[in-house]
Amino acid sequence: MVQPMMPMDSVGTTETINSNRKKIKHVGKLKDGGAAVAIIFRTVPGEPKNCLVIGPKFLDENYQVTFMKALESAEGQSAFELGHHLMKSRFTDGIEILPFLHQGNFIKKRPTEKVIVTMGVGAAGEVPLDELNEIIAKEKGISVDELSLLDQPKTAKKTETKKESDAAKPKATKSKK
Repeated sequence: MVQPMMPMDSVGTTETINSNRKKIKHVGKLKDGGAAVAIIFRTVPGEPKNCLVIGPKFLDENYQVTFMKALESAEGQSAFELGHHLMKSRFTDGIEILPFLHQGNFIKKRPTEKVIVTMGVGAAGEVPLDELNEIIAKEKGISVDELSLLDQPKTAKKTETKKESDAAKPKATKSKK
């Protein structure tokens, strides 16, 4: 016997859609005009009231798809700053993503107060980036200016050769008897 379909009301449908919708970090929109942006860096070193964003729609289709995959990847979502993940990511043709975006003038500096982070669904999931930065800084016990120093990519340590380590050691002197 076929079960009759339960009627869905608009509240149930909206709740279902909203609960199934992915919450993705590093995405937002411009306060003026609502253009979708990806937030590459939430602050700029020495400029805590500015951020760096990109409008993915300005990339060609293949690059846009690859960029969005990098943004939505586990590594992209776990990164404190999307830009740090993009430093290690490449488009399908092997071109490094972050340098390409920079050299192609795709990355734009915007005031953090003019960027709305869309963390959830509807207006309830939106917060101005400047307010979010203040909340994050307070939770971490640092200033907003120090946010740009968090989650820095690890730089390779210089591997010390035996000669260099031997040269750094003080020379033993022979004692005279």
